[in-house]
Amino acid sequence: MKKRYFLVALLLLGLLVAGCKPGSQAQSKVIAEVNGDKITQTEFDQHLKLLKFTYEKQVLGTGKLDAVKDKETISKLAEQSYKEMVLQKLLWQEAEKQKINIKDSEVDEALKDQDIKTFLADSGMEENYFRQEMKTQILYWKIRDKVTAKISASEAEAQKYYQDNIGQYTEPGGMQVAHILVATEKEALDILAQLKAGSDFAELAKQYSTCPSKERGGDLGPINENSNYVTEFKEAALKLQPGEITREPVKSEAGYHLIKAGDKVESKVHPFEEVKNSVVADLENQKKDKAYGDYLNSLNKKAEVKDLRK
Repeated sequence: MKKRYFLVALLLLGLLVAGCKPGSQAQSKVIAEVNGDKITQTEFDQHLKLLKFTYEKQVLGTGKLDAVKDKETISKLAEQSYKEMVLQKLLWQEAEKQKINIKDSEVDEALKDQDIKTFLADSGMEENYFRQEMKTQILYWKIRDKVTAKISASEAEAQKYYQDNIGQYTEPGGMQVAHILVATEKEALDILAQLKAGSDFAELAKQYSTCPSKERGGDLGPINENSNYVTEFKEAALKLQPGEITREPVKSEAGYHLIKAGDKVESKVHPFEEVKNSVVADLENQKKDKAYGDYLNSLNKKAEVKDLRK
């Protein structure tokens, strides 16, 4: 239900294609060399399919990239794919130096609850490349763990970070809101009839809603004008008075919502001692991200890369 945003730094989320060759590529054109290791057109195309699929899901929702209308976007994704391919080769070279192996069983564990067939059908990726992609994702985090193993944050550093980023530890004020999300207007109208007949909103949310908030009876917490929700939902929610339910289903890109307003709440700053462990973890992660980013940049700078695309 929240707005979808395309995260440009897909690499930092682990969305990397693999460095090993998952299948025969004897007939595939070589488009680059990284310290002597070849990047083939097939590898590049498979990773570009992943980037396109991710963009379509996060930005377009149910839409598809159009080769003519979205030519500039596709070109940027292609350049991103190339850069990520170079870096993934470097990661696998580091894995060889550090004798890091990723077992098939680790991939199986990561994918045990995923609908892989549907993903492959929707994205157009081949299974062997996708499984190798997952190996690279696991490798990415294993190397990060090794590179950043000695990085920590002191309490004094955490206190400064807390003061500099107080907004992260502040609960926003606004209207307490719950909702029930369903796919069709008919479903929403049927549930609305039950609400008007006296049924409990939270129980109906647990029974019918498709939003993860169903586990909390549809509770989304407080929202305000600055909350990151789609316009149709936010405007309808903020018009309600405490205890009021929308009289009609509210349509958005996510489906149809029935919205209930709760009490108005004031913003609340959590004291440092209350969130100290979270602050330390946040700061450590920030420091580790920077250290690992510097490490990856150093690999790039030292690498001998031949761009053979032209």
